[in-house]
Amino acid sequence: MDTLIEETIYTLNHLTPLMLGLTVAYFLCASIDTFDTRLLQAKRDGSLPPGDPTLPAWVMVFTYLMWAIFLALLYLNWKYALLLFAIKFVLKVLPVLEIVGNILMAPFKPR
Repeated sequence: MDTLIEETIYTLNHLTPLMLGLTVAYFLCASIDTFDTRLLQAKRDGSLPPGDPTLPAWVMVFTYLMWAIFLALLYLNWKYALLLFAIKFVLKVLPVLEIVGNILMAPFKPR
């Protein structure tokens, strides 16, 4: 048990500026992707009126960018990447990523 904890601490202590930058970019892209997904789900379920406009189509670029960043993180440090994926899943179930995505995409939402 001690070796697993020590290994995790070692992994987290050796974060480079590149890893931190990729982590921030990953969560920003994930929040925009989550907000877009929630809007599409709401429109499909009927809780959002069908006439309400959704986000622009270019927002899909953030989905591809999120997966590209995840693959880069996976290559650099697979344990850290899997930890981030688990954290993203928890934040996606809670409305945290959706709220951040709503704030980030507020200027681009059509009125």
